[in-house]
Amino acid sequence: MRVGFVVAMEDEYTPFLSSLGRFVKDETVCGMVFSIYKSSDMSEVVLARCGIGCVASSAATALLIGRFNCDFIVNFGLVGSLKEFTLGTLVIVKDVFHYDADLTPFGAPLATPADFQSPYFSSDAGYFARLVADGHSFGRLASGDKFIANKKTKDWLVSDFDADICDMEGAGIAITCARAHVPFIMLKMVSDGAEEGAAQTFEESKGKSFDFAVSVVLSVLADA
Repeated sequence: MRVGFVVAMEDEYTPFLSSLGRFVKDETVCGMVFSIYKSSDMSEVVLARCGIGCVASSAATALLIGRFNCDFIVNFGLVGSLKEFTLGTLVIVKDVFHYDADLTPFGAPLATPADFQSPYFSSDAGYFARLVADGHSFGRLASGDKFIANKKTKDWLVSDFDADICDMEGAGIAITCARAHVPFIMLKMVSDGAEEGAAQTFEESKGKSFDFAVSVVLSVLADA
């Protein structure tokens, strides 16, 4: 099996580089770097350094599936907390929705992309159940091309969608996987409170240790 590992920013993927196995090669496709690693302890991994936002993450995921023949997609990244999660908490994503999608003039529910019946895209049930059974926190991910840093938007995502965390890449990954019928799992670390002052807290969080999150993500990659 070939596992696609989607990570947006340098601060998020650098902690993994020494642990992914034997480096094979880099390929640059459409401006994104894809790094192939092999290890006796884990499946072949293709790391996609996608960049920020749903368009970038969707493109990277499509290439991982269509060009690099990945059978399973894993995503790690920093997220804002919409509810009770404290900074540094590792959250396993239960499902994802794209809050920017709006086809309501055609009768579709808000946040439902074209050609789908529901706004919500679920993580792989087996991996999700296993990680939750291990005691990890879990929640619903709100995803769109905005860095959430105000209480009004935060409250809307909670009241209308019962969202727990927010990011800028998850929806692109999940929708692309759904179209290709490829399973995914997302593991996120809380970096800010998604309200006033979130940008500064996010910048400070990038410099902190991801050791615990890294160990859990690596265990998933090794088991895939």
